[in-house]
Amino acid sequence: MSERQEKSARRQRWTLNGQALDRLLLAFDADREAAAQKYEALRRKLIDLFAWERSESPEDLADETLNRLARRVSEGTGIPNLDRYAFGIARLLLQEEARSLRARTAALRDLPLVTGTTPDSGMLKRIRRCLAALPAENRELLARYYSEDREQLARAQGISMNALRNRVLRLRQRLYDCVMRGSDL
Repeated sequence: MSERQEKSARRQRWTLNGQALDRLLLAFDADREAAAQKYEALRRKLIDLFAWERSESPEDLADETLNRLARRVSEGTGIPNLDRYAFGIARLLLQEEARSLRARTAALRDLPLVTGTTPDSGMLKRIRRCLAALPAENRELLARYYSEDREQLARAQGISMNALRNRVLRLRQRLYDCVMRGSDL
């Protein structure tokens, strides 16, 4: 196993626990309340950074950054400036995300095109019929999800990004079933 593969395997096996979190908070400040405030301030800055970089899930990446920082601190790595170190980790996560996106894009390009379906083959009519069968608020949610800032949409709906993604995923699955199998919504 290469050194890179070993590091990746170690990273995947490590999980944040109470002791690691305590060490991280202690590294922020000896006063637990002040440490918690510094932790939350850093988390907010990281979320803002990932949102600025248009990441798919800024909150998840901020949490992963802090988990990796906690791992380093729990391993005894002396880190003089936690914020700077965290932003270095964030930069690496952005690079990982970009590589992942390129790989997914390449995989999609390699998919064969579906042939035999043309707009006049009835598919377009089924899509329109299934969309019309959706309640208006669901149609609007789908349209807004694909045309607006998703984070703002989630806030406007009063739900988390994950909850928004799950709603849209369920709606898409209902549409797919309706269009492909002719089932009702």
